[in-house]
Amino acid sequence: MASPGPETAETHTLSPREADRLWNWVLARQGLAPHTRRTGVEEIADAGLGLHAARLPSPFATVAARAADQSTPLELFNPAVRSRLVTVRCMRKTLHTLPLDLAAAAHAATLHFRERDALRAIANASHSLAAITAATAAVVELLGESGPLFHRTIEARLGAAGIPVMVTRLALKLAWERGTLAYLNQAAGWNREIRVFALTASAYPTLDSVLDPHTAVEFLMAAYLDRYGPISIRDATWWSALSRTAVAEALERSGVKLVRLFTPWSDSPLYMSTQRFAEFTLADDADYVSGVNLLAHEDVALKAYFETRRRYLGDLAQEAAFNQIGEVMPTIAVDGRVVGTWTWDPSAKRVRHRLIPRLLPAARHPEVRAAAARHTAVLRSGLYRAPDPRIAQGQLSL
Repeated sequence: MASPGPETAETHTLSPREADRLWNWVLARQGLAPHTRRTGVEEIADAGLGLHAARLPSPFATVAARAADQSTPLELFNPAVRSRLVTVRCMRKTLHTLPLDLAAAAHAATLHFRERDALRAIANASHSLAAITAATAAVVELLGESGPLFHRTIEARLGAAGIPVMVTRLALKLAWERGTLAYLNQAAGWNREIRVFALTASAYPTLDSVLDPHTAVEFLMAAYLDRYGPISIRDATWWSALSRTAVAEALERSGVKLVRLFTPWSDSPLYMSTQRFAEFTLADDADYVSGVNLLAHEDVALKAYFETRRRYLGDLAQEAAFNQIGEVMPTIAVDGRVVGTWTWDPSAKRVRHRLIPRLLPAARHPEVRAAAARHTAVLRSGLYRAPDPRIAQGQLSL
C-alpha cells in the first residue's frame, strides 16, 4: 500500500467544533455518555475492544464508567460471564480482558512477538527446548487431571517429579503465550487477585486459539477501526504494536470503505469507515456530548491513540494524563476533554478527585462531585471481602 495511507473514497477537513463533536460521538458509542450507558459486561468489553487489565482495578472501573446500572460491574465475578471473557496478553504485550472472538484475534495477531520473548527468556536461562517441552507436557497432564491450579502448586507438584522450578516457570510462560494455558483470576473483588492456570481447551472450549495470523490481524484492525475511528496509521501501529505494513495491508484486505479526515488533532490524515462517518453526520445532537466520565487507569478509550491524543488533551501537556512510564492515569473527562485525575483512597474507601485549576467552569464542578460519589459507591460494592472466620468455623450465633 502506498505510503500516504490507505485508499479512500472521499476526504473531509473538520473544523475544531466538528472534530470535537466527532470525538464525543465515538465516546458515546462505547457507552461513555449518559444516554448510551451499556447493560452488560460483555457488551461493554465488545464495544471498547476489551478491558485493559494490567492493573487489578482497571476492568471493574472501566465497566463502571460505562454501565447503566451500578450492579453491572459485579458481573465480572459471575462464573458464567467469566466463561465468556478471557484475559490475554496481546496489544503492546499488555493484559486485556476480551470476548472470545476478539480474544482469538488479538492473541493470534500478536503471538509472534510474545512467543519470541518467551523463547528468548528460555535461551537466556540456558535451558533446552526439550526440557521445556517435557515440562509443558507434564503441566498439561497435571491440569487435565486436577483442573485449575496456582502456579506454586504446579511448581511443587512438578518439582516432586524432578522438574526444576525455573523450567516449570518458563514452560508456564511459553504455554500461556501460545494459548495452551489460560490465566484465571478467581477473586470475587477488584482489589485482589487469586491467579490460577487452567487448560484453555477446558476453560474456554469455544475459543479459537489457532486462528490464522493474517485473518486475525485483518479482524483485529477492522474492529479497532470500527470502535475507535477516526485513527491515524501511527495510532494503529502504536495501539497494536504491529508494523505499518501489517496494519495497512490488513485494512486493505478487510474491504472496509474508508474516508480520509483532516482534524486539528494531528497533521496526519485520519481514517474511519464511510459507514460510521455517515452515521456520525446523521446523529442527534445528544450524541455529540459525552458528559462527565471517570475513566480507569489505562482506560481503553484513551489508550487507543498515540499520535492524536490532542482529541482529549487539547493544549494540555501529556503529563496531565500520563505518568512517567507512559501509563494513562485514572482521569476525569468532561465532554471528551481531560480536566483532572482521580484516585482510590483505600483507607477511606472513596474516590478522591483533583481538577486542573481554571480549566473547568465552576458551574460544572457539582457534576464532577456527583460522578465521583457514584463511582465511589460502585467501587465499594466490588471490594473483596474476606469470609468471616467465625462463619467458616460455625461460631457465629444468631
